[in-house]
Amino acid sequence: MKKLIGSSSSYNFLIKNSNSLDKKSLNKNIFNLKSILSINELAKDLAYNWLEVLRSKSLLQDVIAAITVASVALPLNIALAVACGLPASTGIIAGAIGGGMAAIFGGSALQVTGPAAALSFMILTITKEFGAMGVAGTCIIIAFVQLLLCLLKAGRFIKYMPEAVLVGFTTGVGLKLLDNQFPELLGFNNSIFAISKILDKSDWLHEVSWHAVVCGLVVALLVTSCKQFKRFPAAFVGIVIVTEVSTRLDWGIQRVGSIPSFLPLPSMPILGFDKWIHLLALAIPLAFLASIESLLSAQAIDRIAQNKKSHNSNLELFGQSFANLSSGLFGGMPVSGVIVRSSVNVQCGAKTRLSSLLHAVLLLVCIFYFAETMSSIPLAALAGLLCVIGLRLVEYKTFFHLLSTQKFAALAFTLTMLGTVSGHLLWGLLSGILVCSLGNWLKKPEKNTENPPLKSKHIRGHLPSRLKVAYKKPTHYSLPTENQNWLTQIREKAYITASAFVHQKASLIGRIVLGDHVHIAAESSIRADEGTPFYIGSNSNIQDGVVIHALKEKWVSVGGEDWAVYIGENVSVAHQALVHGPCFIGDNSFIGFQAIVHDSIIGSHCYIGIGAIVVGVEIPTGRYVPHGMVVDSLDKVDLLPQVTDAHMNFNEDVVDVNKGLVAAYKKHSGHFDSKKKILENTSVKWKNALYKF
Repeated sequence: MKKLIGSSSSYNFLIKNSNSLDKKSLNKNIFNLKSILSINELAKDLAYNWLEVLRSKSLLQDVIAAITVASVALPLNIALAVACGLPASTGIIAGAIGGGMAAIFGGSALQVTGPAAALSFMILTITKEFGAMGVAGTCIIIAFVQLLLCLLKAGRFIKYMPEAVLVGFTTGVGLKLLDNQFPELLGFNNSIFAISKILDKSDWLHEVSWHAVVCGLVVALLVTSCKQFKRFPAAFVGIVIVTEVSTRLDWGIQRVGSIPSFLPLPSMPILGFDKWIHLLALAIPLAFLASIESLLSAQAIDRIAQNKKSHNSNLELFGQSFANLSSGLFGGMPVSGVIVRSSVNVQCGAKTRLSSLLHAVLLLVCIFYFAETMSSIPLAALAGLLCVIGLRLVEYKTFFHLLSTQKFAALAFTLTMLGTVSGHLLWGLLSGILVCSLGNWLKKPEKNTENPPLKSKHIRGHLPSRLKVAYKKPTHYSLPTENQNWLTQIREKAYITASAFVHQKASLIGRIVLGDHVHIAAESSIRADEGTPFYIGSNSNIQDGVVIHALKEKWVSVGGEDWAVYIGENVSVAHQALVHGPCFIGDNSFIGFQAIVHDSIIGSHCYIGIGAIVVGVEIPTGRYVPHGMVVDSLDKVDLLPQVTDAHMNFNEDVVDVNKGLVAAYKKHSGHFDSKKKILENTSVKWKNALYKF
């Protein structure tokens, strides 16, 4: 029996044998009254999120990112509003009011909320039947549905989204973005909104605006060439330069255009009772679609930004609920978290949610004060930036890796991508999830003896390429048969890199792989005699009195390789802790003094407090388990707070200290061995001398 890790983004695990996560217990958790989220929990999480913002020292980076995101969001909001048959002001109001509320109350620090292309087709249908007032009413219905989902903690189920589906979604968004923005880059008018429309014209090359191409390429080249200078606002500088030059030279290219300079007063949409009932049938599916896209976007942004702290899905639903409610009251349109704007936010160096809030404030400021100035930005300049972002979202390497290793995952990737590109996001996601589920159901339980190279940078917790244990010693990883004699497992030798240090008073038994600079302290016991094999990643330290053991015939599968216990890189397991497999501990995590971890998956950048007990659960990335707390259910996992910088800094210090200790101990050990050798030689001399008498 095993748990599969590596086919998911961040702790999106497909569990096969966890007793605590079977269907019975899952259903129990779903319908348990304790699964209802309390207002106190929401308030606590919100307060903590904003406390982190106040402690941050990244105001300048957030301001620069906000300006760039606002520059990108403004024309997108207008374009999507027009595409839905609504006035341009509707899109700006939705981005400003809805985006601001989501930034204040949401659970994702770097998510940017606004009108979304994936929702536009359904919104257009509502506009044709109910008009702008019906669209505002739809926002109200969506808000209440999302609030209900939040209170029922429905956001937690997004973590079971397979990696292939998530990557297919982001790739589809990237391709859709390229398809929509390429005509803009070439200077075509709004009637040409896709590459296929360009190809329909036999003489399309003669209609290309080369001034527009220059504007877009200048921005794109500046952004790509300055990629290594993360603090340089290349996108903002490029847009300013192109706007100024094109205005002074009077280039006849399309620009953002006129922007309204007023904000309507909030009011409840006026609709008859029959229309509200009819609207429910259209608004509820749209609410689920908006929720799914928001959570997928938040999860993808965690992945793109490589966040130490993952988003809070339930709190994000709460923020999206407020965003849609506010947008509807001000006459806006439905909004969701959008990966395009959020990607711009990340790539422009944003560090906190302040950038998302400032982006919304800037949209309001633009309405009142800078409408004329913003209206002169060339659309081609923004298209150049968006094309770069679209290319970065297309993960073709991951697709080819899946194609060579996991056929069903590759098919799920393709179906999700096609659904996203074609505008049928919901069907794409459902088909992708079904294919992944079918693939896992059909997968044979026999274990692979081959260990293909792990090329995907997105697989968390994979073997470091520099170690290459599997290729030096391929039989080292062959799994035992059912009737394996215990003696054979005990006789297996540990693989210890030259830079690792194992104290002479430590006990290592069985197949154990130690990475570079690993420190195994005195009196620790690491026994791979029952459950086997074990892996301890580079720079990790196992301190005095730690016990690591595992149950037989239970494994976690990391990137296609099975381990009874897998401990990632830069992990600290403190004095007298117990780690009992099957178990996975992600990179940069800390296991406190006398803590117990059994039959569990600990995400990266986690901090397990002193004496805490973690049994049969998955701890998401970036969570803190308080001292002495017992975590043995999904409900308790959902209550865990985020780790703080102090927690992560503490683990970094512990790792650094132990790396120094490894070097010192090895030097001392070498000196001791030399002395021992001299003494042995001396004793031999005396023995020989005695034999002469």
